[in-house]
Amino acid sequence: MNTSHKALLILLTCLFFPSMQRVSLGETKYPIVDDAALAQQFVEGLATLVENAPSKTQRTLEAGNALRLLAQTEGSSIRLPNRQENLTGRTEELYQRAMPAVVVIGSIYKCDSCSKWHLGGMASGWLLSDHGLVVTNHHVFTEEVNHYFGAMTSDGNVFAIRTILASDRDGDAAIAQLDTRGVVLPFLRLGQAAACGDPVVVISHPAGRFYSLTRGVVSRYHRHDADPATMAKSDGIVHAPRKRTRDETLQDTPAPVWMSVTADYAVGSSGGPVFDSSGDVVGMVSRTYSTQASKHHRRHDSFGNQMVFKDCVSLDTILGLIENAD
Repeated sequence: MNTSHKALLILLTCLFFPSMQRVSLGETKYPIVDDAALAQQFVEGLATLVENAPSKTQRTLEAGNALRLLAQTEGSSIRLPNRQENLTGRTEELYQRAMPAVVVIGSIYKCDSCSKWHLGGMASGWLLSDHGLVVTNHHVFTEEVNHYFGAMTSDGNVFAIRTILASDRDGDAAIAQLDTRGVVLPFLRLGQAAACGDPVVVISHPAGRFYSLTRGVVSRYHRHDADPATMAKSDGIVHAPRKRTRDETLQDTPAPVWMSVTADYAVGSSGGPVFDSSGDVVGMVSRTYSTQASKHHRRHDSFGNQMVFKDCVSLDTILGLIENAD
């Protein structure tokens, strides 16, 4: 066999038998998420923090206190500390870059039938500062009494939520404070408002499928006083818009601006960050709304659900909770 024939044989072998090449799929580096292990780590880690709090002032936030704090902090804002750039300027893909600053937010509780701690609601959130400021939805903290709240990072490290610092009920946003125990945490950067049609990415925990990434575009910005009978939040919790007092007008208290996206999400995604193509936060998951044909339409029974709108907390609402956002 001459040299040209040998070269042709080697080329054909590489083309039709790629396993012969020195490339191992097992060497591909990407995060592997173990849903069951993370859920167990959350319950066990938060239970330890609840049971071993050294003093009353260091107790984990309980649902009854959370409701009181939501009312007290309505309309309040926080000041961000001077921050160094953290999760920007890296070469990794957005998912690997942002994942450490996207957290699981949830609660645990004890039932009347046993002494074990049980998993309550689970949602999403994201870190705004290295000293434990965490952003999520207002409705995430509206659990039943005796539920205790905590947050968990992607490496399974669980932190107690100590207090709520700022909230916006109508805009469905809240900023809470973690007890970081001296740990310096990664955080995300706020971006500029995305235009309609701009690509966006959501990282959240739909139905306990932790750290799921979906892509879409900004569909529209809108104001809408939701009808609680038809508007479904992504975690199944529905809140009616705040009723205006007799002296208030629509101009005095305009409804918040919402951002709709086409990126997919579901129960458990509440509070998940919405990223632009640079990896900056431009919104936050809040709720879904399914359209149905009118019952008076002659073909109503054959239509079913026609479209699902994905309404997100807008960047304007998030910035409204931060005094020095610029």
